[in-house]
Amino acid sequence: MNRLINLFLISVFIFGCSNKNKTSQKDVSNSIFIDSTDFKYFGLEEFNIEQWYEGKVKLKSLTKKQAAKYYQYRLRNSLVDTNYYQFYSIQKNTNHQKIITIVDGATGRYPDLRMLIYDKRDSLVGFYPIAGIGNDPDLNLKYKVFSQKINDTTYLSTRIDEYTINSDLENIQRDSSLTKFQLELGYMKEAKVLDEKTYKLE
Repeated sequence: MNRLINLFLISVFIFGCSNKNKTSQKDVSNSIFIDSTDFKYFGLEEFNIEQWYEGKVKLKSLTKKQAAKYYQYRLRNSLVDTNYYQFYSIQKNTNHQKIITIVDGATGRYPDLRMLIYDKRDSLVGFYPIAGIGNDPDLNLKYKVFSQKINDTTYLSTRIDEYTINSDLENIQRDSSLTKFQLELGYMKEAKVLDEKTYKLE
């Protein structure tokens, strides 16, 4: 009888520990790390900030505290203000992985859309430009970068450069580059280019 009671107590202890481990593993990822109310879009397949650039879309800006939280070791302290970074989209939000995009350089001349990826501990393991737009009057250059999602780690990015020659507004040249790249996860890792092509546009 004592043996049965001992077995029962051991079973209860093991079951309790098992549940505790499951709970602690689940709690490794902070469920409130990402506040979905900050973001404008969810689960995008295409990334293009042209409408935002033209003032047709309004986004919420990050506070200094939020910038430090999301950008972590990638934060550029000298550029942190209440408008420089703006929330864009949530791509994935699970206990094991979180993917968001943020407009970086919202008050600068060359803003881009950054994809930030976090592991189950909410540590930043991916940081990549996924779209962008700009206008440089000094160089008579306009450019636009937009991307299409193939899967969670692979994207097809298109960049279009438009520039005038000899300040002649009628003489405009356009180039386009198409880049297929794969995201590499880890500290300070860059995207891996899988294929790249350049075209002259009419």
